[in-house]
Amino acid sequence: MKSIKNILSSSKYGLALFGLMILIGFGNARLKERFITDITINVDNQFENYFIDQSDVMELLNQEGQDYLLNSNLGALNLKEVEERIENHQFVDDAQAFVDIHGALSIEVKQNRPIARIVNGKGEDYYVSTDGEILPESSHYTARVLLVMLENEYWIDEYNIRDSEEGEEIFKMIQYIVDHKFWNPQIAMMVIKKNLEIELQPQVTKQIVEFGKAEDVEKKFRKLMAFYKSILPYKGWNTYERVSLKFKDQIVCKK
Repeated sequence: MKSIKNILSSSKYGLALFGLMILIGFGNARLKERFITDITINVDNQFENYFIDQSDVMELLNQEGQDYLLNSNLGALNLKEVEERIENHQFVDDAQAFVDIHGALSIEVKQNRPIARIVNGKGEDYYVSTDGEILPESSHYTARVLLVMLENEYWIDEYNIRDSEEGEEIFKMIQYIVDHKFWNPQIAMMVIKKNLEIELQPQVTKQIVEFGKAEDVEKKFRKLMAFYKSILPYKGWNTYERVSLKFKDQIVCKK
């Protein structure tokens, strides 16, 4: 009796598996006969970046009028290839593509976020992203981010500012300023000298801040905060032209 039950059970399992294979095959056949009916592109601007828009994404997908997706066969569509083509753009951090049961293609694009704009001695501009990647200028948009002026850029790698020891230190300082609620709106510009010493130009007060090298960053900013809270209110906001944080445990004010 048990053997008969086992046979019946195996038969049912086999029939179910066979039926499933038929459905999958039928589904694949139907998929090959379906076409893309609509394309929706959403570009995430959560940080108010507008370096790339929907038309730019379509140009990436339809290079020189080729590979036009609308009305193309779903069976020949490679979503991974679509995502990779978009992600090859320097202003794109991530792309996700999916198709619904009606053949509508949706593409979600997340942009790279710039945290600093760098101007070198040749007058060339480019951006630094949240992971240190070098981004080119955009014809669409100029981001309002920390401005970094360079006297020499030998220490910057072509692709990522963090690929050198000096670049990593300066990137961490930029990141510290950008992430800080007070210093982000207060610091207007960093000037990096040839010897990699840094000067800061604030938004509100007129003093040039001689920061020194991009080391002991938190300690130096605590000294600068002490200068703003304990010295300027008593000596006058415009009394000093420069303040130096380069010396250990000292704040040197210069008229």
